[in-house]
This record gives sequence, structure tokens and C-alpha cells, in this order.
Amino acid sequence: MPTLEWMPDRMRAPIDAAVAAVGSALGEGLIAVCLIGAAARPDRDLRANPELLIVAEQLTAETLRTLAKGLVQPLKAGLQIRTLTRAELRGSVDVHALEIAQWRDEHVLLAGRDPFAELDIAAGHLRHEIERALRTLGHRLRNRLLWCLATEQLRLDALLRESLERLSEVAHHSLRLLGQPLPADEGAVIEAFLRWAGTESECVLALRARLLAEASAVDPIGELAALTAATEAATAKVDSIAV
Repeated sequence: MPTLEWMPDRMRAPIDAAVAAVGSALGEGLIAVCLIGAAARPDRDLRANPELLIVAEQLTAETLRTLAKGLVQPLKAGLQIRTLTRAELRGSVDVHALEIAQWRDEHVLLAGRDPFAELDIAAGHLRHEIERALRTLGHRLRNRLLWCLATEQLRLDALLRESLERLSEVAHHSLRLLGQPLPADEGAVIEAFLRWAGTESECVLALRARLLAEASAVDPIGELAALTAATEAATAKVDSIAV
């Protein structure tokens, strides 16, 4: 099993305990245990609780009861768990194309075999889910911007950080869908995506740098407005992709 050396002990210990418990509970019915989400990459923000994806042949009520007994302490420690059968994973590549593509591209296999190796995510399904994600993000940002302008709410870092993370994921999969080179640096991915979308990236990249430095915001509403505008421009451009 990978050592996950980039994670603090308080996060790594529940993961180790959970992997052992899942292996014991599922036996030969275990397909894979994968670390997904922000914790799967050493360069990501580790403030969120780590998340495991468990893929099994079957997940009956009795199996879940057995799993639950072994996961009591890891769950109390804040570990997040998702469960899927192999059939459910295969059957979700259309309606959950973006989420599965994200898992495929950013996961750490902790036990079993790679559950994504045989999956085929159609370009049309991925484009549709990218547009859905962008529209959802854009609507949320615009609605929050309206609320902030009316109430002068200035504590926006949690929203901005989460939204920027989502935009980064969409940028990665959009560039991959388009067959464009994927920069190794996350900021460069966002910059390349927004350049392709025909919109300025300077304000968004400045926001990302501030959040990484954990510096205080000078103009949080201005940052929110810039991120909203960039997301809306990207949405319009993605809507024009023909696959």
C-alpha cells in the first residue's frame, strides 16, 4: 500500500485502519479501495477530510453491516466513505462522466486493482457533464455575488476556494477533451483553459495565489465577480464544443 507520506498522521491512521477493515469485510469481493479527492495529491489543500472510494462486487445489507463494524473509528475520525459496486461504476460513465473522469485521473490505489482501467468515458458524455458543472458553478457564484452586493458580506474564502477547485477540475478535463497539452502546474491548467475560453485569467490566478498564501482579501467581492465572469465565459465556450 502507498505510504501517503504527504499526509499527517491524524489523517493517515484512519485510512490505514479503514483499508484493513474493508479488506477483512469484503475478502474476495473487494475490487478496489482508492483515495480520491483533494487528499489524493500531495500539492492539494489538505484541510478537507480524506475520502475513500470502495468498489466491490456486491454491497448487500449484510455486507454493509459488516463493513460498518470495521469502520466505526475511521468514520468517527472524519474519514469520508463512498461505496459502489463494479456494475454501478460501469453503468455511471454516462451520467457521472465528469466525476468518474476526475477519480480516474486523480486517485491513489490503496488495495485491490485499478477499477478505472477498463472504463470508457464517451467524449459526448464528458462534454455534457463539463457544461453542467460549469453552469451549476456559474449560477451559484452569480447568486452569491448578488447576495454579497446586497448584504456586503465579505467572508468569502471558503466559497472562493471550493469554487476555484471546481474550476480547476473542469479546466483539466476540458483541455484533455480538446486534446490540448495538460500543464503539470494547476495554475497553468487554469490559465490555459481560460485563454482557450477567450477570457482573462489574471484576476483568477491572483485569487489562487492569495488563497495558497492564506493571505487576507483586499476586495473579496471583486474576486468573486472576476471568478463569476470567468466561469460564465468558459461556460459559453464549452457550449460550442462539437464532439
